[in-house]
Amino acid sequence: MNILWIKDGKKGHEKQVSVLLEELSKNINVSIYEEEFTLSKLKKALFLVDCVLLKLGSFLKKNYSFAAKLTHKQRIDFKEREINIVIGAGSGPHIQLLKYKQEFNTKIISVLTPAFFKERYDLICSPIHDNDKYKKSNNVIFFEGSLAKISDEIPNNNLGFIGIGGKNRHFVFDQKKLLQQIEYVISIYSNVHWEIFPSRRTPIEMVNKLKDLKLKYSNIQISSEDIDIKIKNASIKIVTQDSVNMVFECLSTKGETYLFNMKYFKKNKIVNLMNRLCDNKQIGYIENLQIVDGLNKIKMISRNKHIGVFAEVEKVAYQLLKRIS
Repeated sequence: MNILWIKDGKKGHEKQVSVLLEELSKNINVSIYEEEFTLSKLKKALFLVDCVLLKLGSFLKKNYSFAAKLTHKQRIDFKEREINIVIGAGSGPHIQLLKYKQEFNTKIISVLTPAFFKERYDLICSPIHDNDKYKKSNNVIFFEGSLAKISDEIPNNNLGFIGIGGKNRHFVFDQKKLLQQIEYVISIYSNVHWEIFPSRRTPIEMVNKLKDLKLKYSNIQISSEDIDIKIKNASIKIVTQDSVNMVFECLSTKGETYLFNMKYFKKNKIVNLMNRLCDNKQIGYIENLQIVDGLNKIKMISRNKHIGVFAEVEKVAYQLLKRIS
């Protein structure tokens, strides 16, 4: 089977497609070709105009362009490679998928929820917290959270992982409270070497405070490389609730995973997802209770020990193979 993967350069999108393709290749012979597609502001604007015109039943329907035509080279490559399926995640790749569908009537698979024309995709692999975006449809395969590589390797008891997100629209990124929790954890697990990974969203002020913390404690390191290896090898993993992909990457490996205690702005699908994980004891969490003014009691609540490694990508790949075979 020949698959064309449309990439947009966004790590969170590409990692989910990559692990899915890797899982598929364990069961069928797959040749994967890659094509880069980034969505400029102009292309996005043209696409939105096209969508509006098509929805209104415009006379331009016959010349529908999806913001641009495929190039001559793209057409030649598609035919020579005998592509069976085009796959991608993100708004840019989704537009390109629709263009290939329009010109070649090939099968297209969206990873994550497309913004437009969901009915035109042969299959959509969507997080279940987006289920309200679909009416009754048989072209959707739902999964929990995000797709992540599975590891059954026994972790290192002397290694811990801390993943830090940043300002977001779901949770309050309270630097003071997060630092209190980090300091609590690294002090009670003083025999563990902690690798702390700030993200691109982490405020520089927070990064500098973490560097100051490093001067106080000898068992921490501020890191930016080999994050997948560190997640897999760590026996204890603690992640901010806004980092959804990272949460599920941790849950897809052995060891304990905890969520930092964070207040939310208002209940939405991401907040409900994190609450559900905690309520079902699928993940551990840090309890941060205020006893009196200025005095908090911090406690770590473990998840149900009988819950194993998350294997969402295996479930999606299995259903995908049943649908396309």
